[in-house]
Amino acid sequence: MTDKRIIDSFIGKYHLGGNIERTKWVSDGESLKADFINDSQNLVGKVISKKFKFPIGEFGIYSTSTLSKMLGILENEVMFEVIKENKTPARFNIGDTAMDVKFNLADPQVIPNVPNISKTENDIHVELDEEFTTRFIKSKDAVGEEVFYVSTQDGFTSPEIKFTIGNSTSNSVSFASHIEDGSFEGALDNIPFNADLVKEIFKHNKRFELGWMKINPKGLMSFAFKFGDLESNYYLVRNQNQ
Repeated sequence: MTDKRIIDSFIGKYHLGGNIERTKWVSDGESLKADFINDSQNLVGKVISKKFKFPIGEFGIYSTSTLSKMLGILENEVMFEVIKENKTPARFNIGDTAMDVKFNLADPQVIPNVPNISKTENDIHVELDEEFTTRFIKSKDAVGEEVFYVSTQDGFTSPEIKFTIGNSTSNSVSFASHIEDGSFEGALDNIPFNADLVKEIFKHNKRFELGWMKINPKGLMSFAFKFGDLESNYYLVRNQNQ
């Protein structure tokens, strides 16, 4: 039997409220992972659940929303069975003690390829906590703007990174966070990023044990979260039209 709550958490961390529908699950029998990219191709990432028993194989998920809704009608303990056609996974049969659902798998060829992200240098490092992520979500909801800007400033005792949701011609909220020692010491000047995507990342990665954010001056923001045996990573490219 499989704990559906682990699957739900796994899905939520890449689905991000509907931003990612198509992905490929890969299982070696001891861990389950999914690499993903959104349709706008400005967000890529990976979610992995370690020490997790799941059927071995590669499984194309074309509509994560549909799979999530079907799982939602089942109890917490479920059984996953993989049905193959011509030696290729074609369907999940998922059942609890009362119901069975069948979910058709997609040809992995129709799942978008996810590029590898090269390791960056001269990053600014910020350790995340629940206070920061909650502040971002509440600020985004209050202002409603789709863009936020990242810059650096001098703090009372050390350099800070400043986040401004909105801009000088709209309603805006600004707040700052401490930059970790040893980070890149250069200045950032209002680099624009998608606030909706970051809100969804924070919303679906609550109660983390460890959380990190890195900002590269060339316009790449990355996030890493750890929840016991589950880890999630995201790479967000700056807005290009601002």
